[in-house]
Amino acid sequence: MKDMSTNQAIEKLFEGVIPERVNEVMTLVEKYEAQFRVVGDKQGFNLDAGGFGAVQFTQRSLDQLWIFGYAGMQALHCYSGIISTCHSHNINFDIKKIGSLPEQVVEDKKFFDTIQYIKKLSTVENANDFEWPPNIPNPEHGKPKNKELSVVFDLTLMATAHVFLHELKHVIFQAEGDAPKKATDEEIACDKFAAGMMLDKIKEYSIVSKYPEDKVRMKRSMGIALASAFLLLATPLHCLNGTATHPPVHSRWSAVLKNIELPDNDYYWLYFSSFAIGLMKHLNIKVSAQPVPDFKTFAIKAIEGLENGI
Repeated sequence: MKDMSTNQAIEKLFEGVIPERVNEVMTLVEKYEAQFRVVGDKQGFNLDAGGFGAVQFTQRSLDQLWIFGYAGMQALHCYSGIISTCHSHNINFDIKKIGSLPEQVVEDKKFFDTIQYIKKLSTVENANDFEWPPNIPNPEHGKPKNKELSVVFDLTLMATAHVFLHELKHVIFQAEGDAPKKATDEEIACDKFAAGMMLDKIKEYSIVSKYPEDKVRMKRSMGIALASAFLLLATPLHCLNGTATHPPVHSRWSAVLKNIELPDNDYYWLYFSSFAIGLMKHLNIKVSAQPVPDFKTFAIKAIEGLENGI
């Protein structure tokens, strides 16, 4: 964002993530005079819609979300193979038994270390004092050539676009004066708007781009999952069950998942459930032993586990 205005940078982001809707989105940005602004550095995760059409955020917050994208990759390394094996052999996924495996200890530590980097970045007094993780590509260096890392690069951009679309809807609600009466309902509505912008016109995009519709839908859904999973990390533990302004995290997860139209064993569900399990274990939220009839059912059960465990 150094060589262009922030709004121009946001437009480039939308152009890369949802090219079929970038004109529509930017028309909304212009109509409602939305202003995306990088504000002075401060601790925590700070990205929200303020008054007068402003969507304010710190660079530190975007960097937290960026590192979190690589936590998602590590969550897959930790659990996707085990979840798939449990499904194939009709055995229970038991986090206690899995955690005792020597190789699992190593993979879990990598996930834990990545989350710790995010927490350190969130709490360090000055973001300039944060030492970038040596095993995670810096976004300033562009898209990695490594295939797996390049996918994470794309997913993180998609998650970032979803977050900004969510905040744009807050701006629209403020301007129109038609926000839901309950602040918690407004959050769900903003999530739905952002997901709809990313998913509703995939068919049109696929026709023009020649990319398979199912693959585009899966990848964008994974980007939304990444943004949704971040809620569990960005929300203080005592607020996970909801506040006066924000619904419980498990409710927002459920609302997102019910609108995902993908096969029950699609890779998306494996990604979401791996991330959920990893985060729940990290936060010491109980993960009960359970079967894996299919990846979608397992993902939904993970949300029930979150609801019951907090």
